[in-house]
Amino acid sequence: MKKTGKIIIVVLVAVIAAGAVIYWLTRPKVTYDTEKVSRGSVIEEVSVTGSIAPVSKIELQPEVSGKVVSIPVKEGDEVNSGDLLISIDPRDTEAKVASQRAAVESARAQLRELQTGATAEELKVTASAVDTAKAQLAAAVSAKADAETALQNAQTGAQNTRSKADTLIQSKLNSLLLDYNEAATIAADAVDRLVSPLFTTSDFLSFTSVDAQAESDATSTRLSAKSALDPIRSAALSANATDTVDAAKNNYAVIVSGLTAAKSHVDACAAALNYAMNLSPTTLASYQLNVSTAQSGLNAIISKITNDKSGLDLQQRLNAADITASDIAVSGARAAVSSAGHAIETSQSAVGQAQAAYDLKKSGARREVIDAQRAQVAAQEAALSGLLTTLSKYSITAPIDSVVTSIPVELGETVQPGRTAVMLNARDHFEIISNISEVDIVRIAVGQSVTITLDAFSASEKWTGKVISIQPAEKVVEGVIFYETKVIFDQDDPQLKSGMTANLDIETNRQDNVLRVPLRSLKESPGRQYVDVLDNGKTVQKDVTTGIESTDFIEIKSGLNEGETVIIASNGTK
Repeated sequence: MKKTGKIIIVVLVAVIAAGAVIYWLTRPKVTYDTEKVSRGSVIEEVSVTGSIAPVSKIELQPEVSGKVVSIPVKEGDEVNSGDLLISIDPRDTEAKVASQRAAVESARAQLRELQTGATAEELKVTASAVDTAKAQLAAAVSAKADAETALQNAQTGAQNTRSKADTLIQSKLNSLLLDYNEAATIAADAVDRLVSPLFTTSDFLSFTSVDAQAESDATSTRLSAKSALDPIRSAALSANATDTVDAAKNNYAVIVSGLTAAKSHVDACAAALNYAMNLSPTTLASYQLNVSTAQSGLNAIISKITNDKSGLDLQQRLNAADITASDIAVSGARAAVSSAGHAIETSQSAVGQAQAAYDLKKSGARREVIDAQRAQVAAQEAALSGLLTTLSKYSITAPIDSVVTSIPVELGETVQPGRTAVMLNARDHFEIISNISEVDIVRIAVGQSVTITLDAFSASEKWTGKVISIQPAEKVVEGVIFYETKVIFDQDDPQLKSGMTANLDIETNRQDNVLRVPLRSLKESPGRQYVDVLDNGKTVQKDVTTGIESTDFIEIKSGLNEGETVIIASNGTK
């Protein structure tokens, strides 16, 4: 029997082994869809739709500063490209242009003289021109010294203005802070000492008043008055400890509110005393004196704090105006120094030119001298061209056919670069208006690039643009919140028509030259992101740290190396 059992075991083992071999030979073969970890760009986009509409607004700003001397249009006027909208006083630049024209003519005259030769009289004239140019240079140097002195005085004045402003503010602040301390003392004295004898230890009136409402008011306001004492005291301590204007202002409302509560309570006590019963004349007179004293103290301190706060606010406004005026004076003085420096450079150039002209006349014209003078003529002409370009900036003209919607400047007003002077509504220029949901709007920002396709054209035809505005106020459509966003085309296109449906791909983020893998290869489990990597025919899970993602790729910040093979999908076949 034992021998038979051993045989059965051997047979079973052989059967199991044969089954394992058959399974191994016939098991499903696994194949993989793979991609290499590559380096490239990952572009995050928000895709939305919108419709084409005419551009609603164009803001024109001056490139130079100066006084407005002409506004030949008004709101509502239709203007064409190149039409004059605003003229800025160009007289200073016109004077420079006239001076430069003279310099050009002078250089040309010198060239002609070199070419024809100089007479004795011409030598005398050119020598006199040298003396005149030197005198003008000396005057320019003196003017710059005066301008530098004026600048030092203006800077000293600005420093003194700021120092005085700080002193005045500190004085106002000190008065207010002293009043805060006094307010805490007066409020506590009024509630805890002066009117306290009118009440029992349970804070009920110690006498009966014919006027039930007055009695009720006196009792009901006591708790709020007592509760206000600690906040008044704390606010006064906080303001004094910090000793700043902001701290004083921040604690102002707490202190005034507490004083008002104390005053309301004292006034209620006064009303109750007016109808008091069963009080001796002496006690009644004592109570009334205490209440009157409390009322006077509270009224006085409330008035002082209010006046001091108003005085502090007024002083801040006056200081701001004085500091602005002193800063303007410093800026003007700096401009004068700069202008004087330019005058010196111009005068030095004039001296050099005059001296060169004299030397040339005296020595006679050589070819290289004539060539040099030709170069001088060219330089003067270039300077004139630059001034003429600057002069053109004193006229603000319509860049396109449009309608004037606003002119926020007036005749005689001085404008500065960067300030809007004219607002236009463009004609025949288009933008795209899109309503973007609250889910996506958090990723949208002004200036982002946009790729545009239009339903009216094939998908292969694309335009580009930029986000130019996002309305801060929401729109609610069928319970969904949207924000109106505007995109402007980078270039106008005569094919565009108002009302066309546009498909927008807004680039919200972009990472270039980063490691990336196909988005489908990424796997997630609670608290973990990983990919399956194929390594020598075996699959290995590798944890990764990811960045932004597009519709196709996701950025890999760590966990993988370029060139590794990641598994996108696997399948088995018999």
